[in-house]
Amino acid sequence: MLLSAWPNAVGQDVPRRKVPLDSLFVRDFSNRPTVRLYMSRKFNGLVVGAQDRFGDLNYRPNGHFNIGLGASYKRLTLNIGLPVPFAGNDVPRKGRTRFLDAQATLHSNKQATNLFLQVFKGYHITTHALQRLGWDQTTEVPYRPDLVQFNIGVSSLRIVDHAHFSYRATFNQDAWQQRTKGTWLYGGYATYYVLNTDSTLIPTAIAAEFSPTMAVTQAAFLDLGPMGGYAHTFVYRKHWFLTLSGAFGAGPSVQRIELPGPEGGSTQWEVGPGYHIQTRAGIGYNSRYRYAGILFNQERIGYLFRDQDRFTWNVGNFRIMIVQRLKDRPARVDRGLRWLKRNTPLPVP
Repeated sequence: MLLSAWPNAVGQDVPRRKVPLDSLFVRDFSNRPTVRLYMSRKFNGLVVGAQDRFGDLNYRPNGHFNIGLGASYKRLTLNIGLPVPFAGNDVPRKGRTRFLDAQATLHSNKQATNLFLQVFKGYHITTHALQRLGWDQTTEVPYRPDLVQFNIGVSSLRIVDHAHFSYRATFNQDAWQQRTKGTWLYGGYATYYVLNTDSTLIPTAIAAEFSPTMAVTQAAFLDLGPMGGYAHTFVYRKHWFLTLSGAFGAGPSVQRIELPGPEGGSTQWEVGPGYHIQTRAGIGYNSRYRYAGILFNQERIGYLFRDQDRFTWNVGNFRIMIVQRLKDRPARVDRGLRWLKRNTPLPVP
């Protein structure tokens, strides 16, 4: 109303016109209650690059599966998951991993954001056998109970053609992409990563295959930068979908590395290049009331050291979703949301 009354007011900041969703491409169901049943597996890992690029050293934690229930209404989402009994229990073979793993995705019509916070202790090596390393352990694969990593980060992408393309349809299940469409993406990332071990990261038996710079006992990396990419959803007969999304970013990385040695070792500070790769994918079925899909989400972060040594780590999750959208809107929940809007100074969606 204000824009139509003052279309050309001099000296007035005119807000941008809100671009609505094109209902021929995307149907919005955020005002309809949505309930979901899901199974998920969260993961992370780190890779140390070898000098010949064929003998890289890969560390992985002992994975875990969760099964849970969730609900969404008016962009508010709550999911509660519990570990699946006896699923992924490979402690005798891979060793025990203790962890704190919090990952979140925030999807609006215009923005897609990933948030993550992880603390993991206890990793096994997937690329080298016990005999190759000369270790005598009870596990079937080499196990490092002393290896601890901490990471926290965010990546966020702006959806250029948000009127015709919806991340929410695939990844938040409160919309329906009815026609094939793609869009360019742009945004940025910021991460902080810490690694700590009782001994060097590289086992002694294969130390000659790696640069001495990689034999760290502690390391910390702080990096940020811009990123851009492209996403596309292919739709078959309005209901079957395949979503593929990729984005790449690069920027400066502040690196603190502690190396072993006499008199307590040495500490190196450097500013080097870092990069960030984000991939998302989803496949399944979507309709007015039902959704079923398989989803994948990963962030991969890498660094180059002074001697072009390579170090990368990743964080992500894999999910299977079964979703039902309800026909009726809960009047009591609507009244509660209106009460919150009237009585809190912060905006409530």
